[in-house]
Amino acid sequence: MSANRRRHANVVPLASILMWILVCAFVGGAGLGYVSLKNQLHEGADEIRKLEREIGQTSTRITDVKNEINKRSSVDALKKQYDGDKSKLGGLVYIPADEPIVWMNRPPANGLATTDKLQQASTHPTIR
Repeated sequence: MSANRRRHANVVPLASILMWILVCAFVGGAGLGYVSLKNQLHEGADEIRKLEREIGQTSTRITDVKNEINKRSSVDALKKQYDGDKSKLGGLVYIPADEPIVWMNRPPANGLATTDKLQQASTHPTIR
C-alpha cells in the first residue's frame, strides 16, 4: 500500500514565512528606533545651541549693565550730572565713609501709636 506521504505535510511553508515576517518586523522596528533616537539627538543639540546663545546674550547684557552702573555711579559722572542744576539736592555733598549719616528735618512717622489723639470726625444725626 502506497500511502500519500504528502498528505500530512504543509503545502505552504508557514513556519518559514512566519520567521521571515518576524525578522523583517524586528529589523524595521530597529530602523525606526534608530531614526527616532537620531531625531531626538538633533533636537537636543539644537536646544543646547539655543540655550548657549541665550547664555552668551545674557552675560553680554549683564556686562553692559555693570559697565553702565559703574559709569553712572562714579563720582565724576554724578558731579557732571549735578553741576548744571544746583537746585537738585543742593548739589553734591561729600559724606566721608567714617562719619555716620545724620537725618535732619526728618518727617514724622505715618501712623498713630496711641489712640488718645483721635477725634470724632462727625456726629450721628438725631431724628427729631
